[in-house]
Amino acid sequence: MARPSPLEIYALLDKSNCKDCGYDTCMAFATDTLERKVKAQDCPHLMQDPKQSKNREKLIKLLTPPQKPVTIGIGERAVTIGGEEVLMRHQLTFYNQTALFVEIADDDPDLGDLVKYLSELKIERMGDVLTLNGIALRNVSGDRDQFKLAAKKLTELSNLPVMLCSFNTEILLAAAEEIKDKKPLLYAVTKNTWEQIGKFAIQNNLPVVIVSSNLDELMSLSATMQKYGVKEIVLDSGTYFGPGNLSVTYDNIMQLRTGAINKEDVNACWPVMGVPAAYWNQVKIGDEKELWEHQYQEVIMGAVMESIDINLIVLHTGQKKEEIWALLALMTLRQSLFSDPRIYPAVDAGIYKIGEPDDMAPIFVTSNYRMTKIPVEQDLQGANQNCWLLVVDTEGIGIESAVAGGQFSAGGIAEAVKEFKVFDNVKHRVLVLPGMAARLSGALEDEADAFVVVGPRDSSGILKFMDTQWKPEEFMKEYESWEK
Repeated sequence: MARPSPLEIYALLDKSNCKDCGYDTCMAFATDTLERKVKAQDCPHLMQDPKQSKNREKLIKLLTPPQKPVTIGIGERAVTIGGEEVLMRHQLTFYNQTALFVEIADDDPDLGDLVKYLSELKIERMGDVLTLNGIALRNVSGDRDQFKLAAKKLTELSNLPVMLCSFNTEILLAAAEEIKDKKPLLYAVTKNTWEQIGKFAIQNNLPVVIVSSNLDELMSLSATMQKYGVKEIVLDSGTYFGPGNLSVTYDNIMQLRTGAINKEDVNACWPVMGVPAAYWNQVKIGDEKELWEHQYQEVIMGAVMESIDINLIVLHTGQKKEEIWALLALMTLRQSLFSDPRIYPAVDAGIYKIGEPDDMAPIFVTSNYRMTKIPVEQDLQGANQNCWLLVVDTEGIGIESAVAGGQFSAGGIAEAVKEFKVFDNVKHRVLVLPGMAARLSGALEDEADAFVVVGPRDSSGILKFMDTQWKPEEFMKEYESWEK
């Protein structure tokens, strides 16, 4: 499927430049719809003018990606999965990151505490706040009333999206009826339950998961559910552990993704999910391995799935605070995979205050590449340093590459020193340059009229540098001798 151009989108707008959408021109709106910053539905004229109905339908169809998006939940924590345009991240970018759900049993005596913990879980890393995306409520009790009660309690305690999990249709739909206004994901439709669950999903506009280890059967059920009228579908071809089964799981996922994105198969064109939590039902847990070794196998499966852009995974490990390592591993991997390869991850240039610096506090210099600035800042804070951090605009490129490419230069640093009035904060004119930019030191002294000290190559060495090499009074005496 060829990606539409801004001109193709613009041709379907009314070209009035009315500004009602918040953009100055229809072309600007068209460009940002292509980048998914706005939707076609955000154009008031397109949505409200009956004369625009044909163009509206054409535009929505044109902007719908080959793998359709599905939304679970409501409100600010609703999660959209799928909606991808490419198989590989480097071909364009991935738009909707893998949703992480953690399962909870409906008869767990600690259900309330688990829900509260998972709902409030936040991890700050590299300027991002990493969170869980949802809770999968499993009907372990086998009791209809217990499942209903647990579903209601869960949604009262949390605004996280919910997946209701039961192969007993009556029990599943009873709980779904209880919380249908929260737009839960219904797990699962099979060849024996498609009609009853499909009817309920259509009536209540709910997304469903179709499950089958047979891909032909899965595609047949997808075709049937779409023809029946279900609007949002997620596909689960099974998650299998044991010798040789990882490749089966991997191949099934890739076949579904390839069918949607490369072949535009209307039956495969839906988000794909996996259940690493299935490990605990498939593998005999004995005394030969410690608990963490079993948990590790589950996390490895989750990591494999994330690496091939599966759209949703369900975990068992991660329910408890002491299992945070599992979620941290998958959240940080996800953070890396779902960064946009077209954009250098940059932060704002400027002068940043670390701690409570006095008038002889050091001024460290770094680039505005996010993966450089934030670790440097964290290392400074971790070393309990009271200092200033001058962040220079290097177009989001790291120190070593920016020095080679000229984005991190003596002239550029000197301009930043002047722009942000760096020396107004202290009673010295000393700059600490990263070790990887040592070759700029001489030129920088001339350009910035400063004494330049070459710091460590890695910010982890800042504490040792401060203990052994930071001597501002001596540096200033030498600087003043130059002036004379």
